[in-house]
Amino acid sequence: GGGSDGRQSSRRRAGRPARCCASPSMASEESQTYTTSDEEVDVIIDENEVECFGPFCGAEEPRVEVDESHKGGLPCDKMMRVALVALFATMGSTLFGLDIGYIGPIIESQSFKRDVEHLEHGNVSSNTEGLIVSLFSIGAIFTAFPVISSYFIDEWGRKMSIMAGSLVFIIGSIIQLSCQGNTQLFFGRFVSGMAIGLLSAVIVLYQSELAPASMRGALSTLYQLGITFGILLAAFIDQLMVDREEGWRMVMGIICIPAACLLVGMVCLPRSPRWLVQKGKRKEALKVLLTIRSDAEAVKEEEEIFQEIEKSRAEGEPAWIELFQGRCGRLIVLGMTLQILQQLVGMNAFMYFGPKIFESIGFDKNMFTTINNFVNFLASFPAVFLADRAGRRQLMLWSAMGMTLACGLMGLMGSLYVVAKPADPAVPDSEPGWTVSNKSAGWVIAGSAFFFVFNFAFGFGPIVWVYCAEIFPMRYRARALGVTTVANWVGNFIIAQFTPMLLDAIQFSTFFVFGFFCFLGVLISAYIPETKGVPLENIQELFDRKVGFRSTMALDSKKTVAASGDRALPLIAGSESE
Repeated sequence: GGGSDGRQSSRRRAGRPARCCASPSMASEESQTYTTSDEEVDVIIDENEVECFGPFCGAEEPRVEVDESHKGGLPCDKMMRVALVALFATMGSTLFGLDIGYIGPIIESQSFKRDVEHLEHGNVSSNTEGLIVSLFSIGAIFTAFPVISSYFIDEWGRKMSIMAGSLVFIIGSIIQLSCQGNTQLFFGRFVSGMAIGLLSAVIVLYQSELAPASMRGALSTLYQLGITFGILLAAFIDQLMVDREEGWRMVMGIICIPAACLLVGMVCLPRSPRWLVQKGKRKEALKVLLTIRSDAEAVKEEEEIFQEIEKSRAEGEPAWIELFQGRCGRLIVLGMTLQILQQLVGMNAFMYFGPKIFESIGFDKNMFTTINNFVNFLASFPAVFLADRAGRRQLMLWSAMGMTLACGLMGLMGSLYVVAKPADPAVPDSEPGWTVSNKSAGWVIAGSAFFFVFNFAFGFGPIVWVYCAEIFPMRYRARALGVTTVANWVGNFIIAQFTPMLLDAIQFSTFFVFGFFCFLGVLISAYIPETKGVPLENIQELFDRKVGFRSTMALDSKKTVAASGDRALPLIAGSESE
């Protein structure tokens, strides 16, 4: 077929391996035509060829006719479409950022203390404040736990899981905004945490599975960008509303708006093509791919997904113990290490306790929060633009080195020039703090804090999520992502609980502890292979020559050969760089 402008379009015939039909009735004589946005391009697939593949069914080799006129790259309209889908899904991580950002000022507001804690004077007890933060993390750990998250992700699908998480977030917010005491508030915090736990497990997976290999890094980093935007937006909302009468209830109502938008908007977004193929809906998967890939790439990727799923089915339903064996087991350990390190480097210590720390050494806490949130948000953009250019490993390596330097400076200046100041008994509600004996040292500490946030935001913050969404084989991906996401939430819980204890016990030497974990981040970033531009189905092979994985290479190869029989295996499309 030529296009409407009279040009001739060149076509090629792509052969596909076959799959045996259960019965002849599964096949159909009808043909289905898929037409792309380019009028001169169409892909014709015979239903006989979609439903009946296999070396044993005796059917002719299936054929797919593909226009090659756009073979050079992804058309701009499709590139824009997949970017907008990923950007809209990012609203789920914005909900996470909103919760991180809004809860601190609400706890400090007089209206909240009176309505919920029934306090006319004084502060919320540290135990109650700890529960408000911790129950959210516990709720997130519950739904991110792989038995729970993998059920939703694999059975309901990525799209429906995001919609479910949005609905649960709205329910949790309504429970909180209508509370009159701690019991209902605690329950609402747990429910909201459940929503964010599920969303944190599925959003990056959804984005990475829709993204082409050339854009996967950039689109997956949008998850962290959404978090930082949510934190910034929450600070703005709190500034406007939280000091009003029952303003804290208004804030909790306002944050339901993006959750409702996500719930309704996801109806119009496509399902993951990998999930569709996994459920036997190959034609639907190809339809989705044709809207976000060039035609040749859509056909090729659908076939690669199908081959990987067939290989997994030949190996049988995976047992949970398999996650922790062979190459997948080593990848699980790597993913958990990255996610726990992302928390133990101390970023959330700055978010949770930074204002109090800097107020105690003479800085305005509102000014610190404003600058910190802007730095965090703006520094996330380099990750979006560089993840598919500089690569994941380079961003993580430079990020970890910058954080190590910042923590070292903060620990050194704090140890030399910051001294503990006890609470003043003559001042009601006075709390212990610190004083800085050298003004320049105070500015070095503040500058180092912002430098730390900058380095985290362009590297370790977003790229850890990208990397963990890429490295697991599809057979185990949902369960493995659940395990690594739980590790992140466990790290979050540890930071929330133990940072105040460390600050009380060793003061600013706490930043030497964070610096140690940052240095571990440098080592692991130098170790991992680069994954930019490599198809998801081929990434696991990049680890076969890495220390700790070589012993699993022969075992995984035997499993692959046994599962695939005499079929030729696809070659790795990418190789480890640098």
